[in-house]
Amino acid sequence: MTNLNPLLDKCLHNKSPVKALLVASLGCFLGSFLVIFATDIYFESKKLGQPDEGIFITLNKKVEGGLLENFIQQEESFFPEELDKVTKLPGVIDLGTFDRNHFPVTINIWPSGRVGLGAAARADIFFESIPDRFIDEKSAFWEWEENQSFVPIMVPKFYLDLWNFGLAPSRNEYPSLSLQSASSMPIEIFIGKDQAVRLLGRFVAFSKRINSVLVPQSFLQWANSRFAESNKDHFFFVWENGQINGPPISLDALERRNSASGADMIVSRLENPGIKMKLEDAFLEQPNQNNPSRMIIKLNESRSDQFFQAISPLGYETNKERPHFGWISQAANLISIPLASIGTLLSILSIATFTSSYRLMIIQASENTRGLLTLGFHPLRLTKIFTLRISKLFLTIWTVSLLCVYLSKIILGKYAELYGLEIFKSQGVEGCVSALIYAIFFLGINYCVIRQTVTSIISSKHA
Repeated sequence: MTNLNPLLDKCLHNKSPVKALLVASLGCFLGSFLVIFATDIYFESKKLGQPDEGIFITLNKKVEGGLLENFIQQEESFFPEELDKVTKLPGVIDLGTFDRNHFPVTINIWPSGRVGLGAAARADIFFESIPDRFIDEKSAFWEWEENQSFVPIMVPKFYLDLWNFGLAPSRNEYPSLSLQSASSMPIEIFIGKDQAVRLLGRFVAFSKRINSVLVPQSFLQWANSRFAESNKDHFFFVWENGQINGPPISLDALERRNSASGADMIVSRLENPGIKMKLEDAFLEQPNQNNPSRMIIKLNESRSDQFFQAISPLGYETNKERPHFGWISQAANLISIPLASIGTLLSILSIATFTSSYRLMIIQASENTRGLLTLGFHPLRLTKIFTLRISKLFLTIWTVSLLCVYLSKIILGKYAELYGLEIFKSQGVEGCVSALIYAIFFLGINYCVIRQTVTSIISSKHA
């Protein structure tokens, strides 16, 4: 009986209303495309708009005073009791501290992709590290072990923007860099004032949250343990015969002078010149380098107002590191709702056109239909013939619309990357479900209409 399907299809074939079916097919394509695409935009914006159950800010103490006061390079660090106080403020979910390098660092960046080829960008920089749970850009190359071939480095994304839109246009020897090309550049790292230690580095990620040059904690701990310099850059006045003799001198220089002279020197701090002390006591008063100068906080966004009210009397400076994507969700709602509405309207109109066209085709083939019923063919089998026709046409249109949705998401995702947004990285489950529901709904209505029309023909045959 199955082999009779092509013969039955020919028996029930009638001239199709070509114009009506073309209009219905166009409406079906546009409707399915808009509905599925709008659903993807809506749910993708919801994923992007959720700030990981919190927002991230950094805190540091204010640097105040004039040039002479700041010449002593005092570190505005946080003591353990201050960290504990901030942890207990309203809205604080988690707190981490920045560790920093205690040695000079100079880097050479080679945009050509090879060390020694072309011109290198040279800069004195700093390294910091934070707990990995606060890092927004995860990289498979972030882990570091001793004797590894390169040091992974993470910099803010806007550093790359400054290079591309500021430095590169003004220097012919520096090309513009994509994320991929920037990640492939070799970086020479020189450690120490004499730059005696040379390591290789590489950019492995570009953060949109952290405004710092980050390296793994394991590397910074290892480097500080091996290359940290003693904190002897504080300046003192030297007293001779009851008065200050000459300009302030660094503690490092005083140590060398004291070793050469063998005398027990009397000094006073630059910020308190009237308080005298022995040079050996000055070494005992050096600040602890292990106290962090910055902290990063994960904050409950709903309680952010309470937090900033509580932090204001403490006199700390805050910097909101993580961009807030709430406006994207609002914009997506403004776009997706009208698109879905238009798509639904077009789909309804195409369904109406399809059903009327196929109803007309079935009625035109009513004589043949009655004849086949008289020969003993079951009504459901005749209904299936008409259903297969519309199913083939619809599934072709539906597949093309899905392909167009997929291509549109790729194009939109590439465009969004220019503004630092990562969207449509994977096929959303919600979009697939909406596409399937749309197909079932469309075919279900047409099946009901076709079956009802065939039934009416059967009723007229027996009348």
